[in-house]
Amino acid sequence: MEQLNVILFLVGFFRTVLVIVVIYYAIKILTKYVLPMFISQPKQHRDFRDPRNSKPEGEVTIEKDRYQSGRVSKDEGEYVDFEEVD
Repeated sequence: MEQLNVILFLVGFFRTVLVIVVIYYAIKILTKYVLPMFISQPKQHRDFRDPRNSKPEGEVTIEKDRYQSGRVSKDEGEYVDFEEVD
């Protein structure tokens, strides 16, 4: 009688695992293939370029910060940290 209970428990366990796996893959397939057909949005080509800024392609423009003065203080500049190698 004890063996029958163990066998029934294992059958129930494997059936539960199989149902969970089938539901997982069914949801995965539905969200990947079926759901996009119902929620399809019209694809619009959006051009995010500013029409007022119609420069030829490849042209480079350097703009300086208007609040920055042309002078650099003594504290500013490159700092190089180095170690002596023996």
